Amino acid sequence: MKPVLFFTKRYLFAKSNNNAINAIVFIASLGVFFASMAFIIVLSGFSGIRTFNLSLLKLTDPDIKIIPMQGKYFDFDNSLKKNLDSIQGISQYAKVLEDRVFIDYHNKQKVAKIKGVDSSFFRVIPLDTAIFIGENIDTRLNEALIGVGLANDLSIMVSNANNPEVIQLIVPKRGQKYIRNPEKAFNRKYIFPVGVYQTSSDHDKFYIYTGLKLAQELLQLPEKRISQVEIKIDTLPHLDEIQSKLKKYLGKQFRVLNRQEQNPLIFKMLNTENLMTYFILSLILILALFNITGTIIMIILDKTEHIETLKILGFNQTDIRKIFLYQGILMTLVSGIAGLLVGLMIIWIQTKTPFLLIPQTNMAYPVEIHWTNILAVLITLLFLSFISTSIAIKRIQ
Repeated sequence: MKPVLFFTKRYLFAKSNNNAINAIVFIASLGVFFASMAFIIVLSGFSGIRTFNLSLLKLTDPDIKIIPMQGKYFDFDNSLKKNLDSIQGISQYAKVLEDRVFIDYHNKQKVAKIKGVDSSFFRVIPLDTAIFIGENIDTRLNEALIGVGLANDLSIMVSNANNPEVIQLIVPKRGQKYIRNPEKAFNRKYIFPVGVYQTSSDHDKFYIYTGLKLAQELLQLPEKRISQVEIKIDTLPHLDEIQSKLKKYLGKQFRVLNRQEQNPLIFKMLNTENLMTYFILSLILILALFNITGTIIMIILDKTEHIETLKILGFNQTDIRKIFLYQGILMTLVSGIAGLLVGLMIIWIQTKTPFLLIPQTNMAYPVEIHWTNILAVLITLLFLSFISTSIAIKRIQ
């Protein structure tokens, strides 16, 4: 093995007498360098986008949500409260009532979702940090927090002391079988839109937040009747353990969902995007490594006399193939790791002193360095370099 490694090292760093071969080696190495650099930069960019998207979900979805297995509502009784209070790791929980409502504002109408929340809600989900016009609601008063998409669709103005604005919420009355007077067939509540928040486009277009008591009165539900409990966890690494305890304590009457289970389509889309990005970048790297295959073939042809000398010295065909196999792999890894390091340096500069901004904003393009991405690049480089070089060394007879 030592003689094989000796000649591998010599052929790797020694220049050929043929300048064309040296140029081909340089160009092939440069291709791997840039492909590897692009690989880690794009993967880190997608990791940053994934984290950015998930940070938006934290403004609308809790760490854990409890909903009934059947129906829309359930009673928040002492037994449920006792179970929640007994589990360590639960920082806060909030009672929430969610349902569809009809909104009327200055003769503009739209179907939306009302979310009645108690006083603990904004300690579970920091939606108040996303308010950019007006102020947060007082859950004891007839006040509402409106999504920016919904506010734009209905041209809703923020209510204040100098300019009081009122929104009318309308829902059908329960238990109405025969409607003689349409005016009496609906429950109505008038609320003041005191703030507008902005998170993600889909959520902003449909949700309106009010106090829990107001929502219960509008929907004609008793005080204990809610649609879900939203929970904040002290430390996310304990989330699976707490979720398992909740499932055990609450039984089959409730579904206990983490944030990923609350948004299966979003997480599936993000995972699919990452996978497709990896395969596309791998194809680019494969194209770059085809140059390595051609380069090794050219080197083998250039060193035909050397190969004959090695045979005379006692090297068999397997040993000679190993020399060029190791040379191709090392050539790829040296160029690939150099490109990887330069790519990581560019990502680090973007995180510290951003030079690339999201178009039409002052926000830095999100990037993140993950060990999984670095390992993915290295493993892909090693595997593909082995395949491409193995193809080339078959020329040695």
